[in-house]
Amino acid sequence: MKKVFDKLMIYDFSDAEIIQELCHNLKSIRLSCCFSQQELAEKCGVSVITIKRIESGKVSDITMGTLLKIMRISGTLEGVVDLLPELPASPYLINERTGKRVQRFSSKRMQV
Repeated sequence: MKKVFDKLMIYDFSDAEIIQELCHNLKSIRLSCCFSQQELAEKCGVSVITIKRIESGKVSDITMGTLLKIMRISGTLEGVVDLLPELPASPYLINERTGKRVQRFSSKRMQV
């Protein structure tokens, strides 16, 4: 089986397959922290049922809040940094003459 989190192969997997792998990893993280499902649920402020559903893969999605709570309690929150990498400035937004970033503003166009 391919490793799901290989950055070059990740697009070969469906959303459901990626969620399954995340759920499996969350269970491994909980066990490495030596938390029972009950302890993790209490520390995260979610129900035990939620933790059980996540770990069994019986979820079609996980709320961002729940995921962040689990990551914070388990000490893996720094993984969020890779979710939204900082992108370089678009060349379309840099003024060619001044080299400064173009400021966008909203205004209604004049109708002719």
